[in-house]
Amino acid sequence: RQFSGTAVMAGLNASPQVHDVNDELRSADECAQEADLSQRDPFDSLEIFELIRGIKDPEHPHSLEQLKVAQRNLITVDDVKSRITVQFTPTIPHCSMATLIGL
Repeated sequence: RQFSGTAVMAGLNASPQVHDVNDELRSADECAQEADLSQRDPFDSLEIFELIRGIKDPEHPHSLEQLKVAQRNLITVDDVKSRITVQFTPTIPHCSMATLIGL
């Protein structure tokens, strides 16, 4: 998709930097343990990251992970208090699309 100078002036990022994706995934054993309904499975940052990493940016055909908007090291989980915090990094300051992505 092409962006005009007007789009850039309006606060859109016409040429975002695209990063390699993290290949970290849960092992087969971890997935099997999570599927065991007889045991409580606490949340962790990788589990949350796996849920959001593939969300596509509304302005580009890239995922939040590819744009480094979402990063695992910016996710904290306090399973005891049932609290998850996800910090994000917009591709540009004052990103007008942050609320559209749900961040």
